[in-house]
Amino acid sequence: MSTPEPTRPRLLAAAPWIVVLAGVLVMTVIFVFATGYLARDRRTSGAPETAWPFAPGATPSPVASDTDPASPGGSPPAGPRTPTPTSARPNGGDKPAASRAAPPRTTTTPPPARPTTAAPKPPDPLTGRYRVLADYRDSFIAEVLVRNDAGSAQSWTVELRFRNEVHDLRAFWVESAPRPSVDRDNGRWIFRSGTPLSNGRSDPLRFHFARWGDGEQPISCTVNGRACEIR
Repeated sequence: MSTPEPTRPRLLAAAPWIVVLAGVLVMTVIFVFATGYLARDRRTSGAPETAWPFAPGATPSPVASDTDPASPGGSPPAGPRTPTPTSARPNGGDKPAASRAAPPRTTTTPPPARPTTAAPKPPDPLTGRYRVLADYRDSFIAEVLVRNDAGSAQSWTVELRFRNEVHDLRAFWVESAPRPSVDRDNGRWIFRSGTPLSNGRSDPLRFHFARWGDGEQPISCTVNGRACEIR
C-alpha cells in the first residue's frame, strides 16, 4: 500500500500562479468597468469631443462678464464704480483743482492819504465875566464884562437870574456906550445892547440891585446863551 503524496508542497508550488491569475482577473474587471463608463459618457457623432478639464492647454481663461451665472439672460444692475483719481494717471491727465497752482495775487497798494489840515477853531463870538464891584448893607453893584472876538460887530444879550434876596433893580448902564434895554421875565433879568459891539472891544454892563442878606452872586449868567465866568 502506497503512501499518498502530501498536498502542502503542491499548494506552495501553485501559489505564484494563483497571484498572477488574481491580478489578471482584477485588471479585466477594471478594464470592463472603464470601457462601460466611457461608452456611457461618449457624446453622439455630431457633438464635439469633450475637453478634459486638466488637459494641457485646454483650460479656458476666465473672462469677466456682466452676466450673472445664477440668472441666465439677465444682467445685474451696474454697481457704483470708484472713479480713478486723475492725480494718479501716469500719462499726465488733468490734475485735480486743489493741486493746481493758484495764480499769484496782485495786491494794489492804495495811494497814501493826503494829510488833512484841520480848520482853525473859530474864536468864541461873545464872552462874559461877572464880578461884584461894591457891596453895601442892603444893595450891591456888579458888572458883566462882555467881550467880542467874533471878527465882526455883534449885538449881545445878557441874562441874569438871582435868588429871592435880590428884588429890585435900582440902576443899570454901560460905560462909554449907549444905555441898554432891560426886561423882567419869569425871574430873569434880560439886558440887550443899545448898539452892536465892535470886534476886539468890550462893553462893561453895570447894574445896582437892592437885596437883603447875602444874595449878590447870581444863580446863572449868560451872554448870547453862553455861560459867563463868575468871580
